[in-house]
Amino acid sequence: MIFIGGMMVMVEGLGAAGFFRWLCLLMARLVKYRVIPILISFMLLSGFLSMFIDSITVMLFLASVTIELARLLKFDPVPVIIAEIFASNTGGSATMSGDPPNIIIGTHFNYTFTDFAANTGPIAWISMILVMGLFYLFFRKALRQQAAENPPKSPDQYPQPGEAIQNPRFFALSTAIFVLAVVLLVT
Repeated sequence: MIFIGGMMVMVEGLGAAGFFRWLCLLMARLVKYRVIPILISFMLLSGFLSMFIDSITVMLFLASVTIELARLLKFDPVPVIIAEIFASNTGGSATMSGDPPNIIIGTHFNYTFTDFAANTGPIAWISMILVMGLFYLFFRKALRQQAAENPPKSPDQYPQPGEAIQNPRFFALSTAIFVLAVVLLVT
């Protein structure tokens, strides 16, 4: 319970610092604000973050940024959010800290973080590749059509990742705490 509570406090700090919005805007900028690559990259981001943060919490932040980008790029956010949910659940199953049931199972069997990840991680990431392929097949036509109707503008016309950071010192501190927590979980 203390672990979950501590994670929630840490995640709230990350959210208040603008970490999730910054990360999503950075990913969108890296893929040049193209809809299909946003789908794939946000699924990967959702799966990866869910390995260390509770899946529901990850989805709260990612969904809000996905909706913001959908308004800017004029695409339907529902397929992307559904894909992120699947990726979040899949990524969360990869580690002990990904979801509360994993913590219960891992501690009951006296698994270390590494033991749990070695047993479930490969299966989770094989599943992630399958999920990404399925969602690409299911939604590529609709998302391509929406992207063709609204070609991307210059990257400078979209919000810059740096705009998500209101307090650089708080952002750096929150990010350092998150990185430290991940390192401590893994070791």
